[in-house]
Amino acid sequence: MKHDLKSDLDRLKNRGMPLEDDVKLLENKSLKELIDCLNNDDAIVRTSAAINLRPYIHKNKVCGELLLRLSKEKSLYTKIEICKTLQNGNIDTAEKMINYIGIIGCNQYRVLPKKVSLKKTYPIPRDIIARTLSKMSIDIFPVLINVLEGDDLTKICEVIDAFGFMVFHNKSLSNNQNLEHIISIMKKYKNNKLLICKCLTCLSAFNLEKSRDILKSFINNDDKDILSLEAKRSLAILSK
Repeated sequence: MKHDLKSDLDRLKNRGMPLEDDVKLLENKSLKELIDCLNNDDAIVRTSAAINLRPYIHKNKVCGELLLRLSKEKSLYTKIEICKTLQNGNIDTAEKMINYIGIIGCNQYRVLPKKVSLKKTYPIPRDIIARTLSKMSIDIFPVLINVLEGDDLTKICEVIDAFGFMVFHNKSLSNNQNLEHIISIMKKYKNNKLLICKCLTCLSAFNLEKSRDILKSFINNDDKDILSLEAKRSLAILSK
C-alpha cells in the first residue's frame, strides 16, 4: 500500500505542527498581534503564536490568554506549545494556572484505576495543568503546598501528582517537612481510595523511613487490592 505523504502532512497541519518558517513569520509581531494570532482559525498560526509568546510569559495578560486558549484548544501541537510557554512562567503564573486544575480535558482519574502503573519511575500527571506545573521551576512549589493545605478536593487530587513528580525529580524537596503534607492528606481523606492511592504513589518520592513504614502498612496478600499493589510499587522504586 502506497504511503500517502500528503495526508500525513495534512494531519500534522490539522494538529497544529508548525514548520520553522511558520514560527519565524510571527517573530516580529507585537504582543497584541501575537495574542490575536493565538485565536486564529489556523492551528499552525496558533501554535506559532504560543511559541513566540514565550518571552512575554511574565506579562500579566499573557498567562490568562494562554490558559483561556488551552481550555478550548483541540489541536495537539498547539496544546503542547502553550504548555511549554506556561512552563517558563513564575509563581504568579502558577497561581493563575491553579484555577484551571482538573477542568481541562477528560484524562484525569475520576475513580480508582483497575491496575497500577507499569512505569519504573514517577508517572507523569494526567491533568494537563498539573503536568505543566510539575515541570516548572521549584520556585513554584509553595503554590502546590497551598492547594494541598486547602479544601478543594478536585484540585488536591490533581496537584498531588504534580507535587510528587516535582519532589521525585528534585531531591532537595524530599524531606520530612514536605512528607507531612502527604500524611496530613491521608489522615483527612482516609476514606477516599483514589486520593489515598495517589498519596501512596507520592510516597515513592520520599526516600525516608517514615515513608517506607506507611507504605508497608498498606501491603497485604490480596493481588487485586490496588492500594496494596501501589504500595508495593512505591517500595520497589524506593529500594532501587
